[in-house]
Order: sequence, then C-alpha cells, then structure tokens
Amino acid sequence: METYQYLVLDSKNKKIKGRIKAYSIEEVINKLHSEKLHILDIYKIDKKRVIAKERIKIDELVVFAKQLASLIAGEIPIVKSLSILAEQIENKKFKTVITEIKKNIEAGESLSSSFSRFPQIFSHFFVNMVNAGECSGNLDIILERLSNYLKSYNDLIKKVRSAMIYPLAILIVAILILTALFIFVIPGFQKMFEGLGAKLPLPTLILINLSNAIKQYFLWIFGLFIFVFITLHTYFQKFQQASNFRERLIKNIPLIGSIFRKIIVARFVKTFATLTKSGVPVLQSLDIAAKASGNKNLENKIKIAKDEIAKGSKIIDSLKKTEFFSSMVLGMIGVGEEGGDLPNMLEKVSEIYETDIDNSIAALISLLEPALIIFLGIVIGTIVLCLFLPILQLPKLVAH
Repeated sequence: METYQYLVLDSKNKKIKGRIKAYSIEEVINKLHSEKLHILDIYKIDKKRVIAKERIKIDELVVFAKQLASLIAGEIPIVKSLSILAEQIENKKFKTVITEIKKNIEAGESLSSSFSRFPQIFSHFFVNMVNAGECSGNLDIILERLSNYLKSYNDLIKKVRSAMIYPLAILIVAILILTALFIFVIPGFQKMFEGLGAKLPLPTLILINLSNAIKQYFLWIFGLFIFVFITLHTYFQKFQQASNFRERLIKNIPLIGSIFRKIIVARFVKTFATLTKSGVPVLQSLDIAAKASGNKNLENKIKIAKDEIAKGSKIIDSLKKTEFFSSMVLGMIGVGEEGGDLPNMLEKVSEIYETDIDNSIAALISLLEPALIIFLGIVIGTIVLCLFLPILQLPKLVAH
C-alpha cells in the first residue's frame, strides 16, 4: 500500500489538500470521485522525501560525524562504516536515512551527493564540508573538524537557551501568581468590602473592576493571547520584511541586542573559519557562512561583499563596507589575509567572541534575575496595598 497526496475541490469550490493510502492511483481516483470531489492533482509520495523532512538533533549529528571520521581514519571502507553506524544508531528515522545513503553509495554516488538528498538533516554547510574532504582526500580530518564545529555551535545554542530558562521561569510564575490573585483572591476581598457598604478608595475600585473583567473574560483573553502569538510567529517566519523588522527590534534592546549581534558574528566567523580551513573556496565559504549566521541583513550584505571580492577586492575591504563587524574583527581578518593565515585568525576571532558571549550572558542573567524579582515584588506589593487600603481606613468607613 502506497501513500498519495491529493488536491481536490469540494461542492463549494473550496480547495482541500490531504493524504490517502491505497494500492493504486486508480483506487484513489475512484474513492475521491465517490465523495463527489473534483480532482486537481494526485501524486505518490516518495518515501525518501518523507524521510528527508525529518529533523535530527545536532547531538546525534555530532556523534555520527565523529564516529564516521574514526572509522574512515581506521581505513574501513565508507559503505562498511555506514553499515556499522546504522546498526549502532538508536533513532529509527536516522537509521533509515543512513541505510538509504549506504545504498546510494553502493550504486556509485559520492558521499556528499548522498547527504545532499536529505537537506533537512544534512545542511548545505555539512554537504560542502564533506565534499571538500572527498576532493582533498582528507575526509576523516574534515569529518572530525565538522564534528567539533557542530558541537561548538550546539553548545552556543544551549548556553543561550539555558541562560533564559531561569528568568523565563520567574516570569511564568509571576503571571500564574497574578492570575490566581485576580481570579480567586481579589473576588474574596470584594465580597468582604461589599458587606461594609461603604465607598471604597479609587485604587481598590480599579483593582476590583480589573479583577472582574479578567475573571469574566479570562478564556477570551487567553484565546486572544494564543491567537496573537501564533499569528506573529507565522508572520515572522513567512515574510522576510517581518523577519528584518524583528531583527532590528531585538538589536535595539539594551544588553540583549548586543548579545544578539555577537552571536550572529560568532556564527558567521566560526563557519567561515571551518570552511576555509577545510579547503572550501572563499566565495562559497562566505555564502554558506552568511546563511549559517541566521541573520538576513548580514546575508544580504555578504552577497554584495562577495560580488566585490569576485571582482578582485580584498576580503577586509569588502567586509568593512557591510558595517556589521567591529574594528577588532576586521583588524584580525586583515592581518590573517595579509599573512596568508586567514582560517587560523578567524578561529581566534571566533574563540574571542564565544568567551565574550559567555561573559555577556552571565552579566545579563545577574541583572535580569533581581530585576524580575523586584518587578514582581512591586506589582504584588501594589495589589496587596490596594486590597488592604480599605482595611486601614476601616475606622473612618465604619464611622460614616
């Protein structure tokens, strides 16, 4: 039984897209016709394409590249090496991919070409590194270098994520506490105040009215929040203009914007260093490194710089025009270019930036934690003060 993708029109001329399992395309056609649907397109889904859509964790790629490098360094043929690794891999999806790659190599395809069939797993950077290793005859060395790069890149991502976990946890707890106060605690005080039958202070009235509104429209507010979040996420992912706006917005946030820029530069420099050191041509390395940076603004500027380098300009002069790199980065790249030691100099720049990012993240956390706690204290303190204000004025309220 095969899986088929179809696109049809219903009785209201609405397009419907879906998948169906059947033994033949004729069976699919008959079934869709029996449901009175107008067929626009039907095709069988290639299993390799389905596999290629699956994402694999970077940690798994790190181990795979390192083990493959060790096996090749031990003069074990690639096909045999892939067979050994396929048996060891626990991830069934990844195991299937490696088995498919082994079959392609047995059919006469190169390793880099086989990897390129699965772009969701093996990036353009990964494929080009392997291709450079095949061309230079240093595949084991390149794979080892590739594994180290992926590990370093993954460690950077983990540092940024872990750095934000504690502040985010505090923020979530703050939101939950405030929600509980507005929905459960404040209404209890409201009933007590109603029993007094006296005029309440303005801050307390505002707080009670806000509590009633949140309690009454909680599901609508929560639904609206989810809708806005999904809409913005989709908008930023789909439209380049929105993505550029988001990058500019983050860049202008104090402290966070600085770290964001350093991470972009570190990604670019690290990738550029690894590629050039592995023998990938400079222009091709620039293109891949720009995409690996994750910043469209830098990617567009590197395209212009790449065109100038192709016409004979120096790398340092072309990168200087992007106005994206600091004088320290440009100075070290210039020294590396003049001395013919660009890859090693780029690695030193990358190491400096990674250390700087670690220090910046630590400084940000040391500021964020107390700031969030103070903010939460002020908000809850204000609520408590508004609630107890009538109680403090109780003698006056009873007197009236």
